[in-house]
Amino acid sequence: MATHQIEVVIPENRRLFIEVPETISSGPATLILVTPSESQAEAEELPESVRSEARARWQKMRAELARDSRPFRLLSPEERHERLQRLHGIGRGLLSSSEEFARRKAEEVEIEERKFAR
Repeated sequence: MATHQIEVVIPENRRLFIEVPETISSGPATLILVTPSESQAEAEELPESVRSEARARWQKMRAELARDSRPFRLLSPEERHERLQRLHGIGRGLLSSSEEFARRKAEEVEIEERKFAR
């Protein structure tokens, strides 16, 4: 079974006209709509102050890392660990938490199981 993904925006009247690419043969198919969850929409609507603070953290870390231009693979194990510790959590509040990631993966598995009627 092949899958094809077409990005759409659902209009206010909730009606879609979908033109299927010619590479897809005619016959039975299943259309599955996957919409962003509420938590994703909330995360995308963070206040500007939070976004600007995060950009400042990223820029500060970028400047610090630029001072040592050695590739990561050439660092000693201690230096690697220290660099990773400094990076850990820098995007907290902006990037998906592990719980959110797990929830989205579970949703994807559920969709795949429905596709294959398990």
